[in-house]
Amino acid sequence: MGYFKSLQTAGRSRSSSSSRGTTRASDIGQGRVEVEGLDQALKKMKMLDENIRKRIMRTAGKYAARPMLDSYRAEIYDMQEDEFNVYYKSGGIYATITPGQLRKSMGIMQFYSKARDMMVTVVGPQVKRSFSDPEKGGWFAHFINYGYLLNGQYRGHNIGFADRARDRAQSATAAEFKQRFFEYASRYIQKISSK
Repeated sequence: MGYFKSLQTAGRSRSSSSSRGTTRASDIGQGRVEVEGLDQALKKMKMLDENIRKRIMRTAGKYAARPMLDSYRAEIYDMQEDEFNVYYKSGGIYATITPGQLRKSMGIMQFYSKARDMMVTVVGPQVKRSFSDPEKGGWFAHFINYGYLLNGQYRGHNIGFADRARDRAQSATAAEFKQRFFEYASRYIQKISSK
């Protein structure tokens, strides 16, 4: 699912200085997006409780992910066929994929990365919890995106859907993250300063 990490809006909960000291890059898809002033805001956030810092990043990431999620869903066309089966090599049926399954599986997922010391927001096909059922989840998304279905012969409208979705929504996602981040960070910092 690494390819589908179309959104990783993540500010570090413990700031480290950048080479210029004025920007922090947040991962968006395969590229990087510079968010001006983020370093300074993160330094001020050190005054805040750890849980509040995480809450700010989680909330900003959730709102920023919406344009990307909408873009993913808009780029997915339902298969013209009523349904198709995915088979084990032995010949048994592994799962029956139904129209709309991929679109329904798209979602916003968030987690705290201890290794990277940041909240991470990911947009893509869900494959856990209720979506762990192969007839509900989007586990086959990369097969469709790269055309690996039907023994590599798939040439439908959904080839490259993830690339198109990311390219289309990247600027809106970055702008939304920046706006939400500063909005929520300022609100909490003002609360601290007024005490």
